[in-house]
Order: sequence, then C-alpha cells, then structure tokens
Amino acid sequence: MQLDSRLQDPFEIIVGTYEQYLLGYKVINIVNEYKMEKSFATHSHSASIRSVSSSKYYLASAGADETVCLYDMRHRRECGKLIHHNDTINCIAFTPENSHLFTCSNDGSIAAIRCGNWQTEKHWPKAHKGSAVNALAIHPTGKLALSTGADGVLRTWNLIKGRQAYAINLVPKLKFDARYVTIIKWSPNGEKYLLGVNLKIYLYSVESAGIEKEIKFDSKVICAEFLKDNLIAVGLENGQIKFCDLKAAQIMDTTAHDMRVKCIAHTNDLLVSASSSGEIKLWRYNKHGLNILQTVNCGARITCLSLAQACRNLTQETEVKLEEENEVRKESKLRLKQQVIVDYADDWEVTDSQTKASKSKRKKKRARIEDASSDANIQHVKKKPFETKDLKKTAPSKKKRDRSSDIAEVAKPQKKKKVSKVSETNFNKKRKEADCALQVALPVKKINKIEEPSVPRKKHKIKLTDGEDAPSRKIKKKVDAEKSTVTVVSKKKKRRITKTKTN
Repeated sequence: MQLDSRLQDPFEIIVGTYEQYLLGYKVINIVNEYKMEKSFATHSHSASIRSVSSSKYYLASAGADETVCLYDMRHRRECGKLIHHNDTINCIAFTPENSHLFTCSNDGSIAAIRCGNWQTEKHWPKAHKGSAVNALAIHPTGKLALSTGADGVLRTWNLIKGRQAYAINLVPKLKFDARYVTIIKWSPNGEKYLLGVNLKIYLYSVESAGIEKEIKFDSKVICAEFLKDNLIAVGLENGQIKFCDLKAAQIMDTTAHDMRVKCIAHTNDLLVSASSSGEIKLWRYNKHGLNILQTVNCGARITCLSLAQACRNLTQETEVKLEEENEVRKESKLRLKQQVIVDYADDWEVTDSQTKASKSKRKKKRARIEDASSDANIQHVKKKPFETKDLKKTAPSKKKRDRSSDIAEVAKPQKKKKVSKVSETNFNKKRKEADCALQVALPVKKINKIEEPSVPRKKHKIKLTDGEDAPSRKIKKKVDAEKSTVTVVSKKKKRRITKTKTN
C-alpha cells in the first residue's frame, strides 16, 4: 500500500482480519521513539475482510459478505454500507484526488462510486467477460486503471471516458498463472507497473507496453510495494522481505517475520509489515537494511493493511466539552441553593437567596397597591361633576371632626360660655359648609333633594297643542332634569311674599 509521502506524524495503521474485525493502531513519535497504541476496533462485517483503503478522513473496507463498509474517521463512526456486488469483493481503491472509490468483485463487475453522496456513477457488469476480477490499481494521475481477472487478460481502463482502452492477453507469457494474478502496483511517477504471481515479478513499461524485467525468488510472492521509482520491497511466504534495486539489479533480504509476510505499506522512510500470525512491525528502511522501531500483536489473522492520516477525534472532544459544561452547571446549581454572591466595587457581600426573593416580592406588592390606589382616586374624581372651587376647600369628614371634638372636650374642663349672636352665626355657617361638602360627595340625586325646599310638590301636567306631537324619551329625560333643578313655588306662598314686600 503506497501512501502520500507528505503524511505526517501521527498516522494510523488499519488492519483487516480473517475474524471479521477491523483494527486501528495509532503511531506516535516522541523524540524519535515510536509508540503504537490501539485506537479502534469494529465488527461491521459478517465474513472475512479482503481489502482496506483510506482517503483523507474516509475509510472503506470490503469482504466476502459482498458489502463495502464506509467510516468517517473524524467522528469515529460508520457512514453506511454499499451493496452493489453479488459476490466476494476482492479489491477496493480510492482515486488520488479522493473523488471516487473503485471496487471489483468475483461476480465479474467493476463499479465507480462518487465519494460524499456514495452513488454509483459507472458500473461495468462484465468487465472481464463475466469472469472474476482479481485485482485493481489506479494510476497516480487518476486517469487510468488496470485490472486482472480469471480470464487471463490485463485490461486498461480510460477513467475520463469511462470505457476500456486496450487489453493484453497474459496467457502466452504466464500460461496457467495468468488466471491468478492478484498483485498490481504502479510506480510513483506512473511510468512503470508490476505484476506478481507465484515465484515471479514482471516489470512492465508504459511506453513500450511490454515487459522490461523479470525477477524470480526462492519463495512464493505474497505482496509487493514500490518504495521509490527504482526500489521495490517484496514480501515472501517464508517470512522474508527482499529489496530489489531496478537499476543496479541488487537484491537485499532480511528475515522480518516467522510466518509469511501478508501485507506491506510505507510512508516517508517508514515501512509497515504484517504477518498472518497477527504481528505488526514498524521499520525504518535504508540502502543497507531495516531497523525495527516497534512491534504489536493483534491476536488475529491479518488479511489486508492500509495507512491513514490520524484525524482529530471530534466525538471525544465534544464529549469532554459536555462533561466540563455539566460540572460547571452542577457547581452553579449548588451555589444558587446556598447563597448568592454580589460583587461590589469595594467589598464582597453574601446574602441568602431567600431573603433577596422576599424583598423583591414585597416591593412588587407595594407597587401594585400604589397603582390600585391611584386608579381608585382617578375614578373618584370623575364621579364629582358639580364640585366647585369653594367646595374643595371643605372641612374634614364627620368622623375626624367628632374625634377632634372629643379630644378637645377631654383636654379642657367644661365651663359656662356666653355665646354671642355673632359666634352663633359663624358656627352655623361652618356647619352648613361642612354639610354641603358631605352632600357633594354623595350621588347627584341626593344633592337635588337638599337644594329643594321642604314645600310639598305638586304634579303639573303639560298640555300639548293639537299640532305638536308627543315628546320623545330623550326630551322627557331633559325635562325631568330641568324640573329637578328648578324650584316650584305654590300660589299661596307667592301671595304671602308679595304682602310682606308691600308692608
């Protein structure tokens, strides 16, 4: 598995197993000392995992259960599943631009799926004339792709036009092994590619469209990887990793694992190898050999491997933030129950929340009472239409007058007083004014009774002429009001008044 050389520390090693588990290990560099920590483990597949691929923050895994599982590495959750094949999915690969995901299966089909909405944009149902598609590799430019199948043909696909460009029959050269080619790799510059099968590796040139070099090994070739344009790392069944320099034709071998080397991947000057026994080893490679940095045993049979840039775990960050907010809320609740802290310019004051609430309630009650009293005063003023300026300056009410008179009687001893006529007249005037003030406060009907003389009333009928109609109800009401205000004097009284005037 070739990864971008700009991959920075830390990164993750993602491993698919025969036991249906997908495991992740985070590689951390601390002052040139590397540590491998387990980051995640999922059990999304119902059969063994055959291929794993990563791109940016997306991860995809495919297996013998005919499904492709998608994961979002930022939130550490499964995005969805793709079920567009009818048999075991042998290989999956992202384009270099991370725009599409390509899949190939034993049902003989190849599919192109757009990343993001995860919809199939192109589907070739019989890419290799109905036979199984074993392997798939995408050119570094993302414009070409290679595929091998059980029909023994190497096919080149034009990904811009979405159709097959040309085909090479491998049977004349490879014979029976042409049907079992499972290793295809492009060089970093895209000028070469290799095919691996059984004990041999065949190196092809794009310009000549033919075989440039053929390399034979003592053991069966299980995996291979381009470290540089002219440097290849090959994993063998006997547990060895061999480095082949294509220019100098030199081969250097090292024993890496006790069992067969199942997968190889690299980034910068680091090499990751995994064996079928479950061992994962991190190496630093150079021209002279390999230096081991760290080892981990996952305890399962590894089938595929990929490297991915370690993304920020947003779910953990959000969980930590929520926990902190909950703690702050709990502390604030406890403070509110116990006391309220008020910050002044000079000093601090601590007051109980209950006392503060009671004071605020009292203030509100007072405000309501004042508003109600003001409204009542306004209504009382409106009910006094006949009040004049002289009557406003009246004496106090009866109760207050009685209380003040009682106090005066108790305070001063009773003495015989000579009441003059002038004092009697003044006293009578004041008494009349006080009575008038009390009567003004009463309704209008009572005022009319006070103004009328004590002479008994006589009902006077109003005679109407023949031409006039009966007055309406409104006119009658006006007449009654005028009668109430005008004083009626009888004829006998008029005669008495005229006699007194003449005398």
